[in-house]
Amino acid sequence: MLILFDIDMTLLETDHIGITLLENAGRELFHERFTAEGINFGGCLDPVIIAQMLINNTVDNTPDNITALRRHYHAGLQLTANERPIARALPGAHELVAATRAHDAIDAIGVLTGNYPETGAIKLTSAGFDPSHFEINAWGDASPHAQPLRSHLPPVAIQNFHQARARAIDPDQVIIIGDTIHDVTCALDNGCRALAVATGHATRQELEDAGAHIVVDDLTETNALLDWMLNRAAAR
Repeated sequence: MLILFDIDMTLLETDHIGITLLENAGRELFHERFTAEGINFGGCLDPVIIAQMLINNTVDNTPDNITALRRHYHAGLQLTANERPIARALPGAHELVAATRAHDAIDAIGVLTGNYPETGAIKLTSAGFDPSHFEINAWGDASPHAQPLRSHLPPVAIQNFHQARARAIDPDQVIIIGDTIHDVTCALDNGCRALAVATGHATRQELEDAGAHIVVDDLTETNALLDWMLNRAAAR
């Protein structure tokens, strides 16, 4: 079994520091009116966010400009994290990560997230997680398609598992844990299981309506969540 965690508002919260730093980077690089206004960050991929920010701010959406904004954002996040904590673990997150990582019936854990790997790792570290504990990952820049979507990421994680373990894993043995309807739909689109946690901006009802297999208020009930995961595996 493979357990994939979203990062923002699932494992941790950052008080939207990424938005602030992306705006700052855009103002330093392009113009002083650069803004994130009108961008929906929840469940979105960083490459899509950056491309849309450039378009919205009448900056050419070129590979060079995307790379420049990405690098400035990374540098700003690292500098800030060196000065103070920029992320806090959400209730139960550390316990569930440790429990899933240690359980014999779970082959691996990882992240499936819209974050770039370099900035996602900074957030995890600041919140007290060891990024190396997440072995099988699908980061926000991992889509193989020209128009990246979150639903492209579960197959990436499954392929990474295959390469790392030299064996395949069925999608119904993959559980995606996240706080947005996009986490839910990317799981369902690929035959995976969706465990939704209402610690983000989506309500329980919205997550249930999206088709999550289970919705919880937070990740504090470690044993109950493990039981659900393992029962799902046994039901197969």
